[in-house]
Amino acid sequence: MRLNIIHLETRSDRWPVLINEIQKQGITDYRIWSGIPTPQPKTGISLAHKQIVADAQTFSQPQVMIAEDDLKFTALNSYRCFLENLPTDFDLYLGGIMYGTIKPDKTVTRFAGLTLYVVHQRFYETFLKLPEDKHLDQALDNKGKYVVCHPMIITQYDGYSNNHKKIMEYDYYVRHYSFLKDPDPGHE
Repeated sequence: MRLNIIHLETRSDRWPVLINEIQKQGITDYRIWSGIPTPQPKTGISLAHKQIVADAQTFSQPQVMIAEDDLKFTALNSYRCFLENLPTDFDLYLGGIMYGTIKPDKTVTRFAGLTLYVVHQRFYETFLKLPEDKHLDQALDNKGKYVVCHPMIITQYDGYSNNHKKIMEYDYYVRHYSFLKDPDPGHE
């Protein structure tokens, strides 16, 4: 499955970090999509994600995988782990979240964080009809079956957020979640 990555061209600071993440994970099948700048960042973010889902719908792809350019994998085999644990029954499969309560069955109904996720074909139409005057993850509240990869394999790099219009430090938001980690070399 191809990884579709949204990159806002004005964020040249993210480009070398993004390329490094792709290379470390051994990702070769990917496409870069231009972000869509708008006066309200939440609208541009929604439109940028929806352009990829609309393309997948047009070409009858059974699923589509989307990432944002500030993705930060938590281990060297994170991407492979994400793909190997793709559930059979889901509307969205999330690599990680910044907010939300993960239930014992690994589902979440309300969450924040669309850093890396897969959309199932059966959910395309619902996704494309979401309002653009709300944050995309908030617009998704309770609209489908959302499964979180566990342990999570993704977070975001700290730095300036166009969405929040300030410097964000994500460790605070994700400190209580479990993440896939590389083995400790001292304990092999």
